[in-house]
Amino acid sequence: MFCCRSRLLIAVVVALLSVRRVRAAYGDDCNTPRGDRGQCLPYSSCADIEKQLLQAQKSGERVTPEYAGYLQSAACGEYNGVLHFCCALPQIQHNSKVMELFKSSNFSCGSILNQRVANGYEVQLSSRPWMALLRYQSNGESRFLCGGTLISNRYVLTAAHCIFGLQEQLYQIRLGEHRISTERDCRQQGRKQKCAPPVVDLAIEKYLMHERYDGRRIMNDIALLRLNDTVNFEKHIKPICLPISSELKQQSESLPNYFVTGWGTTENGSSSDVLLQASVPIQQRSSCSDAYRRDVPHSQLCVGGADLQDSCKGDSGGPLQAPALYLDEYKLRMVQFGIVSQGVTSCGQISLPGLYTNIADYVQWITDTMAVNGL
Repeated sequence: MFCCRSRLLIAVVVALLSVRRVRAAYGDDCNTPRGDRGQCLPYSSCADIEKQLLQAQKSGERVTPEYAGYLQSAACGEYNGVLHFCCALPQIQHNSKVMELFKSSNFSCGSILNQRVANGYEVQLSSRPWMALLRYQSNGESRFLCGGTLISNRYVLTAAHCIFGLQEQLYQIRLGEHRISTERDCRQQGRKQKCAPPVVDLAIEKYLMHERYDGRRIMNDIALLRLNDTVNFEKHIKPICLPISSELKQQSESLPNYFVTGWGTTENGSSSDVLLQASVPIQQRSSCSDAYRRDVPHSQLCVGGADLQDSCKGDSGGPLQAPALYLDEYKLRMVQFGIVSQGVTSCGQISLPGLYTNIADYVQWITDTMAVNGL
């Protein structure tokens, strides 16, 4: 199916070679040829354009001259070598190619082994198999400085501030880790010892930051890392689910509590050797507006700051997650609703909330970026 769609796109490109190239970036606001407000997106993110092109492909006929003219007028530019069209706001859809992957019956994300968690304590071995560690090389020293989550067999989701200006230092992603200091992670189960498979270290093929990341205000703090090889899912390495449905997106504002997970700085100021998790409550955005002395938009969540439980430096890029019903299933899966973005330097010592990138506002960007750079 993907190869057929690629040939279709090539045909569209050929048909539009005479189109004047417009300097539009991904997601720019635009007006369709019919005068509707829209955004500049790939064709597979626009329901009506994709439908028309797929129908033409299925019938083996060209689109009508009238619709070809519409496409020429709707073409709003080229981004990363891919033609984009002005898509009317009601027609915008998550990129269909990636949604096929996320909704596939053999895509098992967010599997929960154990929901019972004590604040700030070690999680059960292999119970958070989507956790990733970002490894940096600086001044001859190799260190894990940020976290992330595996969302497919080729992509890790993290914060843009973990990448910005650090591409030459960030060189590796570790998956399947639990206790950093041990070569194998094991736990005692009665008289027997159960061990997780070895960790997997992978190089990075592409660094994909949000085009409108603002490091000064810490806005659009989201990025994808495309791995240089395909990950084989195992018990200790599996993807987390994303809020890809409207129902899940709405829950990001209504869930009373979330979990944050990472190896970040603890309340005594040292990095943890073992994967920890804490429960953190959702807060009104006004709480973060007061704490950070600026307006907090919908693209950010205000979470934590109660009972000294919070994410800390070193957890940057890690997940804000909660069990939820995924799609039409009746079984709870772990869904990532946020990315650790900005917190206070006195983390875990005073009760101030932290700012998290609201993934509900960026599923479109995630799916489009994955589609453009290869599944």
